[in-house]
Amino acid sequence: MEASLWNLGVKIEDLNQEVNFFEALGGKVLVRETRSRADGKTYEVALLEFGGTRLSLMPAPLFEKSLNYPLMTGLTHAVFEVEDLDKACEQAAGLGAETLFEPRQISVGLGTRRIAFFRSPNGLVFELMQILESKV
Repeated sequence: MEASLWNLGVKIEDLNQEVNFFEALGGKVLVRETRSRADGKTYEVALLEFGGTRLSLMPAPLFEKSLNYPLMTGLTHAVFEVEDLDKACEQAAGLGAETLFEPRQISVGLGTRRIAFFRSPNGLVFELMQILESKV
């Protein structure tokens, strides 16, 4: 599977505080938006570029409810961009990765993507992402 690291996911409690902190360190906000959950509640997220790496800041990652343990704040997962999501998912599962979040298409401020979440045999949570349309 050919993949490149696209961003690191970070669970945060105070988005404004975290954005202000990373901007003061030299980070650049690429996207900041309010999203809606299926239950109608909204939450705010931000994508920053810092030193050539993107950080995705969010109060609760999409895969969090799929875990059988509480997810603490801080780094939560790595996101890898792939050309063919179905093929990459098949390969990851075939190598023993646990599927946390089945492949699905999402449209957000970044554009349209197909994503899926997995946990490696030793516990690393990662997202496979195929970009269909990019606004960043």
